[in-house]
Amino acid sequence: MTSNNRIAKRHPSVLLLAHREDDVQGVAELIAEQTDDFRCLIVRKTALDDIQQLAPKVLLFALSDVKKSICLYNLLIKENRLIKNHYSVLLCSNKESGVAFKCCLKNLFDSYFVYQPLYEKFRLQLIVYDGLKQFANSDTYIESLDAIVQNQNEELNDLIEIGLGYKTSLMDEINKRKEEVNSINQDILSQLPEGMHRQLMSELNESHIQPLLNALESSISEKLMGLVNGLKQSQNLNSQLLNQLQQPLQSRQSIKNEVTASNDFLHNETNTQQSILLVEDNHIYREMISDVLSNVGYEIEQVDDGLAAIKKIKLTQYDLIVMDLFLPNLDGLNTTKHIRNVGKNIKTPVIALTGNKNKQLVKKWAEHGLDGYILKPSTKQEILAIVNKAIGHQL
Repeated sequence: MTSNNRIAKRHPSVLLLAHREDDVQGVAELIAEQTDDFRCLIVRKTALDDIQQLAPKVLLFALSDVKKSICLYNLLIKENRLIKNHYSVLLCSNKESGVAFKCCLKNLFDSYFVYQPLYEKFRLQLIVYDGLKQFANSDTYIESLDAIVQNQNEELNDLIEIGLGYKTSLMDEINKRKEEVNSINQDILSQLPEGMHRQLMSELNESHIQPLLNALESSISEKLMGLVNGLKQSQNLNSQLLNQLQQPLQSRQSIKNEVTASNDFLHNETNTQQSILLVEDNHIYREMISDVLSNVGYEIEQVDDGLAAIKKIKLTQYDLIVMDLFLPNLDGLNTTKHIRNVGKNIKTPVIALTGNKNKQLVKKWAEHGLDGYILKPSTKQEILAIVNKAIGHQL
């Protein structure tokens, strides 16, 4: 039997290498679901010739242990059996993940994936996608991934797209600033005496300009990815916050400045900062309310569940407590009961945060000393009006 008959004539983009088909059955089915341009090859004596003829772009090594996978890959490279540009992925068991990580750290393999005893399918498909998009238009393969996760929440998908669009705008702005700096550099160079400008600009770039740009890019990227990740995790983001995210960065900063300026008199009226305990498990909504209140002079402490709030009220006297109805570990109603019975905050005003999903619970909570409530969503002005009324100020 000739080699051409032994293996398929077509050249699959993705090739999975294994000693036994049963070892990688689940992985093979998963990748086949992602792309038709795939084949699983059982490694035998003819493996080197077979792989060379198939000429895959993405290779997944899933031999019986990491050492055998490394040896096979070394042979393929040493004997020049692979196309020059390829993407290599090392599949391993959990106990060998440290070695696999080291292989990627040393740039022997492009990526690794733990598939024994369990594997996370979306992570594997993302790794394969990363490899494939280096050789073709990424839209060719992203459609198949979208189909796999088509049951995702529609609102959440919209939020992800908004966040990614926002990230693109910010990174474009960073690149624009870099170009402006480079232009300024060129203008300065043209005015310097010959022989002096190169050394001077090199020193300026190294000691001042480049570190500032790197710090700016790093800071914005870190905060932005935090925003995108937060959007992915938040299933119940209110429409007001969504509208704010769609506004340009400069516009949102302008709004923030206007709100701060319009409430400056609160700073003048308060000799000492009044303290507010904010109890809210949704970190995006918690940060938004915290910003609104801290911008007009209130000192904010934040916790994300009822038990944490109880620990705080035992130690600290607050001027106001703003608390969500539905909290992990201990809900808002029982937390309020505890506040009214023990500790330093028996008479401290309590304001509820609620989407008004359970009017009976709000009514029951009011019987235990509720001093007001903030509906989700509410505007900044509405939040400040309720808080200031409860704490003793009048807008």
